[in-house]
Amino acid sequence: MTQLAATAPPEVRAQLDAKIAVLDGHRTAVGVKRGKINRELAFHFARQATDYAADAQAQLIAAEDLTTLETRGHGRVNNNRAAQSARRQAVAALAHTAAGIGITVVSVPARGSSAQCPGCDEPLARPGGYHTAWCSRCRVGGNRDHVAGVNLAKRALLGKRKVTRRRGQLPAIRVAEHAPVRRCRDKNGPTPRRPLHRRVRHSLPTVTPRMG
Repeated sequence: MTQLAATAPPEVRAQLDAKIAVLDGHRTAVGVKRGKINRELAFHFARQATDYAADAQAQLIAAEDLTTLETRGHGRVNNNRAAQSARRQAVAALAHTAAGIGITVVSVPARGSSAQCPGCDEPLARPGGYHTAWCSRCRVGGNRDHVAGVNLAKRALLGKRKVTRRRGQLPAIRVAEHAPVRRCRDKNGPTPRRPLHRRVRHSLPTVTPRMG
């Protein structure tokens, strides 16, 4: 519409300029409203995540750094947009809310978090498509987001002594270290036998005397 107004006659240009001004005002109002909604969602998410961490008696919350992902084509642009969108506001709100109860939020590398096994650090198979992951060696699998959560938590715990701090940024862990995660029992197999608990009576029952 701006290009049309530039080449239009004077009377038509005045009408187009008025419409452009109205549209600019609407766009500004929508941007302000979207910013308020994103802020409310960010602090709502931060409160829920902080409550979960407090109930679990956690002292550290790991947030993946999307800027560490491998860039291909326009990947760097998309990663930068994702880091500066509502997700970035959510991470900032989480750090602010968690700091109020003594919980630290650290940024960890995101590359390979959903593609490597938490146990053996080998590439995972995709038997059910993109959203599933499975390691036949460790018999670990499930949703790729759950696997990524385990890897991110592991990287945060292993690198908590190597955190770098920069002014105006979250504490960050730059290097992703690996340590095997303890294997869990296969849900398809039998339950392992456990020693039976023997009931021991330490005191004799009281005898009630008979009346009559």
